[in-house]
Amino acid sequence: MSGSTSDTRGDLRAAKGQATRARLLAQALRLFAERGYEGVSTRALAEAAESNVALIAFHFGSKRGLYEAAVEAVARRTAEAVMPVERNLRQGIEKFTGRRVDLFALLRSEMRDFLARLLPEERTPGFFPLLTREIHEQGELSERMWNTLLPTLRTVEDLLVAVSSSDQRPRARTAAFLLIDSMMGIIRDYHIFRRHMGGDQDSMQDATLLADLLCQGIEPGFTPSSGED
Repeated sequence: MSGSTSDTRGDLRAAKGQATRARLLAQALRLFAERGYEGVSTRALAEAAESNVALIAFHFGSKRGLYEAAVEAVARRTAEAVMPVERNLRQGIEKFTGRRVDLFALLRSEMRDFLARLLPEERTPGFFPLLTREIHEQGELSERMWNTLLPTLRTVEDLLVAVSSSDQRPRARTAAFLLIDSMMGIIRDYHIFRRHMGGDQDSMQDATLLADLLCQGIEPGFTPSSGED
């Protein structure tokens, strides 16, 4: 009985510790986004999370460690969203060789799914504001984001070459950059759009419409060099 009681108490302590860590991280995302790294004290972080400064040190080592954990949360969510896109596009290029309509349909579908994975803010509260600040200020998250996105950018480039011709590669590279950069701009500023525009449209509907509009703008610029479709 005493062993079982001890295990139960240990589980409760672990659960409480995890809850405290989650609160600290959530408030870090919010406060670092609002004020920047230098504008937030450990005391402010602890008070916002209804915790104490010692627990920041316990869970994250330091304020810097907490900031890095917040950046990691945003970077990880982005990586999880983009990795399936790169994989599915690469497989599609091989599967739909010479099938322009199918390849563009796949591109629209993958861009829609990429946006749909990232736009619902409730999955990572503070995601959009911290992403906005870090990209505007060219913070460490900005460089990490582009390193994460480059494989997908190159795959979109290859897809656009596949639906046109190899001499279109410079144009395809620029168009791929335009598409990915536009997508990240949407993700970065989506919370502002929804706050000011309101309405009943949900994030999945927004993702579908935005992906369609972006891909429609690119598609006419890439046509087959011969009669294939």
